Amino acid sequence: MSFLDKNHNKPIFMQFTAIWCGPCRMLNPIVDKIKVHQSEGVDFMRIDVDTQSEIAEEFSIRGVPTMILLDKNGKISWRHTGLATEKEILSKIENIL
Repeated sequence: MSFLDKNHNKPIFMQFTAIWCGPCRMLNPIVDKIKVHQSEGVDFMRIDVDTQSEIAEEFSIRGVPTMILLDKNGKISWRHTGLATEKEILSKIENIL
């Protein structure tokens, strides 16, 4: 991974989004709520595919919203395109901690 340190000290939750994306706007408050409770154990990144296209390309993002959860070594432990519930996202985060 070119933009991340391979030995990051925490897992990383990446949310690929776009301003024009309706489902992305629906997902934002869900992720924001999770971030409040999980920010000590996980780093959160919201990546706009239009303005940060090099990162989107690096992860082969073809649709938004897409969420990727990376472990501490930068390995993808979960990838999901489309909406997901708070419970589903929390479950994936808790599995990696």
